[in-house]
Amino acid sequence: MKLFSEDDEAYLAWLAENPAGYVINIRTVHDTSYVVLHSAHCPHISRTSNPAGAFTSRSYRKVCVSASDDLAAAARTLGRPDGSFSKRCLICKPAA
Repeated sequence: MKLFSEDDEAYLAWLAENPAGYVINIRTVHDTSYVVLHSAHCPHISRTSNPAGAFTSRSYRKVCVSASDDLAAAARTLGRPDGSFSKRCLICKPAA
């Protein structure tokens, strides 16, 4: 599990190195009701045309995991005791 905060460059590099991975979008301010799962290839969380800071600065942070086996543990670490997500992206429909 890797947290990206204030570092879009490293986040986008992680996406390129882990195309089959997963991204959990969270708010900067701790909020267990907003823990959204995406596939690493999802256009919502990977468009390089977005302005600098759009991914890991401002209001959001990204938690990335390379294997689906690690997703429940990541969700628990983010404050979701049952290992669930508040939502799964309806665009990329992550299979995990």
